[in-house]
Formats: sequence, C-alpha cells, structure tokens
Amino acid sequence: MSDIKQQPERRHLDSMAASVNQGAIQSNVLKNALKMTFGTMTSRSLGLLRESLMAALFDKSITDAWGAAFRIPNMFRRLLGEGSLSVSFIPVFIEAKHDSTIRAQNLVNTLYTFLLILLSALTVWGIVFPDHFLQLVLDPQYILQIEKYEMTRNMMQIMFGFVFFISSFAFYMGILNALGQFFWPAIAPTFWNLAMVISTIIPISWLTDLKIQHGEQLAWGVLVGGALQAAVLIPALMRSGYFPKINFHILNKDLLQVFKNMGPGLIGMGLLQFTTIVNLRFSSSLIEGTISYINYVDRLIELPLSLISVSLGTALLPVLSKHWVEGAKEKMAATSKHFLELNLFISISAAVGLFALADPIVRLLFGRGRFLETDIFQTVIILKTYCWIMLFSSGVRVLTPAYYAVKNTWFPAAVSAFCLACHMFIAPILMAKYQVQGLMISTIISAFLNLFLLLLFYQKLIYRFPYLSFLVSLSKYSFVGAVIYLTTFVYDFLVPTVFGYIFNPDLTLFICLMITFFFAIVVFGGFSFWLFPVESSKIKNKILRKSN
Repeated sequence: MSDIKQQPERRHLDSMAASVNQGAIQSNVLKNALKMTFGTMTSRSLGLLRESLMAALFDKSITDAWGAAFRIPNMFRRLLGEGSLSVSFIPVFIEAKHDSTIRAQNLVNTLYTFLLILLSALTVWGIVFPDHFLQLVLDPQYILQIEKYEMTRNMMQIMFGFVFFISSFAFYMGILNALGQFFWPAIAPTFWNLAMVISTIIPISWLTDLKIQHGEQLAWGVLVGGALQAAVLIPALMRSGYFPKINFHILNKDLLQVFKNMGPGLIGMGLLQFTTIVNLRFSSSLIEGTISYINYVDRLIELPLSLISVSLGTALLPVLSKHWVEGAKEKMAATSKHFLELNLFISISAAVGLFALADPIVRLLFGRGRFLETDIFQTVIILKTYCWIMLFSSGVRVLTPAYYAVKNTWFPAAVSAFCLACHMFIAPILMAKYQVQGLMISTIISAFLNLFLLLLFYQKLIYRFPYLSFLVSLSKYSFVGAVIYLTTFVYDFLVPTVFGYIFNPDLTLFICLMITFFFAIVVFGGFSFWLFPVESSKIKNKILRKSN
C-alpha cells in the first residue's frame, strides 16, 4: 500500500530530476553559444567596418570585381567552415573519442592527410585555371566588360589560396568544437577581418614596389587574413593533444564514416551555398554596383545570423550527437525545439529592426565617399526585402544539425536540391518584373521551403515534434516583433528634434539610432524574461559578474 502511495511522489521526483537535467543541458548549449557570440561579435563588427571603408574608398567597378572574385572562395568558407566538414566530422569524432583517445587521434590524422592532398589540388586548380570558375558563375554581359573581368580574374588568382587556409581552419574548428572549446574558433575570424581592414586603408603608393595594382590589395588581404585565421587555432590544438599529424595509412572505418556523412551533406550544404553562386550569376547581369549592394546587405544580415544561428547550430551539434549516441531521443528533440524557438524569437526581432531602420542604418554605415545617394537607395531597397530571409535561413542552420546528429545527411541534401531548383525557376520570372528585388524574393521563398520541409519531416525522420505548441510560440514572437516595430517610430520623432541642435548628419543619425536601439532593446529584454526566463537570467548574471 505504501509503495502505491509513493508512486506519484516518485514520478514527481523523476519529473523534477528530468527537468533539472534538461535545464542543465540547455544551459550548457547556451553557455557555449554565448562564448561563440562574444567572439563572433568582434569579427563581424570589423567586417562591417571593412565593408564601410570599401564602399567609401573604392569605385563600384572595383568592389564588384572583388565581390565576384571572392564569392567562390567564400562559398568554400561557408560550405566547409559552417557546413559539411564540421557537421560530418564532429559526430564521428565524439563517438571515436568515447571509445578511445587513440582511435580519435587516428581519425584526426588520417582526415587531415586526406584534406592536405585534396585542398592542395583544389587550390592549384583555382589559381592556374580561374576562367573555368568565373565563366561558370558570371553572366556573359559581365565577361564582355574586359577591364572589369581581368581585374576580377587577377583578384581570384590571388585569393584562391584562401580556400586552403580556411578549409584547414574549418577542420581545426571542428576538433576544438567537438572538445567543447568554442571561444577561439569564434574569435579567429577577427584576424581575417583585421587583415582586410588594413588592406583596405593601406595607401596604394606603399605597394608600388610590389607591383600591386589599385584594388588588388583587397585580394592580398583575403589571403593573408586566411593564413592568420587558421594559425591562431594551432596553440589551442596543441594544448588539447589533438594537433593533426600526417598519416598515409588513410583508410579506416571512422574516416569512411566521415566520408559517408559528408557525401550527401556536401551536396546538401553545397546546394544551399550554391544559391549564392546562382545569385551572383543573376546579379552580374544587372546594373553596375548590384554585386556590391548585395554584398553589403549580406554583411548586415550575416551579423545577427552569425551571432544567433551559426553560434547556436555549432554549439548544438556536439550536444545533439551525444544525446543520440546515448539513446536520449526525447532530450534531443526538446533541446532542438527549444533552441529553434529561441533562434526564431531573436531573428524575428532583428529582421523587424533592419526593415524599419534600413535607410538610416545604410546611410550611417555606407553613405560617404564614393557611395552616392543612388547607391544608398538601391541598398535600402535590397535590405528591406532581403532582411526577412533571416527568419528562414537561421531556422535551417539551427535545425539541420539535428539531422546530422542522427547521421541522416541525405534528407537535408534532397531538400536543398529541391529548393535550389525552385529558386532557379522562380528567380528569372520575378527578376523580369522586379529586377534585384525579384532575385531577393525568390531567395526568400527558397529558404522558406527549406525550413518548412525540414520541420515537416522532423517527426518522421528524427522524433516527434510538438507542432501546435511551436506555432503558438511563433505567434508570440510575431507579436513581440510588432511591438518592436512600433518602438522604431522613436527614430522618426527624434530626427527633427536632434537635428535642430546637431548639424553633423552622421552624428545625428548615430545619436537617433542609438536612442531607438535602446528603447527596442528594453522592449526585447522585457519580453525575453517572459518567454525565455532561464536564458535571460543567465545572460543578465554573466553581464553583472563581468561589470563587477
């Protein structure tokens, strides 16, 4: 009889213990994501400074050439640094390390040797035969501009070595992330952006002895920065005991498992990133400056995306992989859902802010020097349209690791292929009527389909998903976004008032934006404590500890 009475109490205690355990798991993911966020913030801020300087100091013909030449190496950065290599390697490495240190080290060594061979061949190919890439990704109208195309070609030859360095960085980052180290991989891109800032502002007269033409210093900045970004992780790897060594006994079951994961994953992530290459082909057929405008907007959107979804997605993968190995499917599903919702909550708020304040943000960051009023107008139009991709692209980046954690890499690949096909079909139709806006709208539709299909099949391919409660949460976040939008009207009230006392336009914009951001952050913070009390309290305590 007493056992019967004790059963509800035991269930209650078990439930409390599970809740506490889940809270600890979420706290650990958040802690790792915050480490990445603090590191990434410095890098992305320097990235914005870099783009602002480029817009002010260089003609659109040069920034277009740099943007076109950098798009292919940058695709490899996103593909490997944020994609297939890391997500394919981490689950296998964690499993190998769980078995033995020797097995894990052997995987590191053999994969590193294979990458050295592959990347060396790819880099040489890109340097010797750049036309094979450029003629594939650029519109014939762009190629007919001989001087501009030659500049693009020269820049690409210089910066293609970036592929070698950034792919090595991606591998180093995967090892450290799997070991629970997130800060240095997040801070490392700061060194790349620092090199780019220096290359942007360095007087060309200082480089004449090196026979570097005007504009080419931007390409050299990419190459030097990539080398620095990879090198900064070497000390952390050596301390961890997993610094890779060359091992020509390449084939083993763990390496084959990485390749098995990477195959469809490379296709899936590759197709997702290939959208940017398709967009380059389309945008290179439009008016001069369009490539540059899209690059600037992409940089603005990548700031919150990197701080939110990339950080969360990277921090989630090792945790989800561990849950799957241990058979804790319910914990895995709960963790995925929780952080997908947190990601969407922040993304909706950020997208609303960029939409409402697009003109003053673009004007403050880029509106000087060679960046004219017409350039501001075109960039604002693109930003107001493209900012909404954050909702869907960020969700994909956080949800995809769940599929990779269960070693299902074929489905995200199939979804990406379908969405890319839709984009290639829809984009020309919309561009015929809406020009660059049509290209952005088509990209958003493709990203929406990607997130929708990953969510739709989550329950069938991974574990049950509470769709109804997710939609209820989404409606709450949309309400928060509407309130934040109303908050941005503070800017319209402030501008005429502040401008009456301050006659410097840039200073006026800065003061009005900062005050508006303050009110929006207060509103956002208030709702955060209501919707995500655990995370909000931990962030508040972390800030208070640092301030003390």
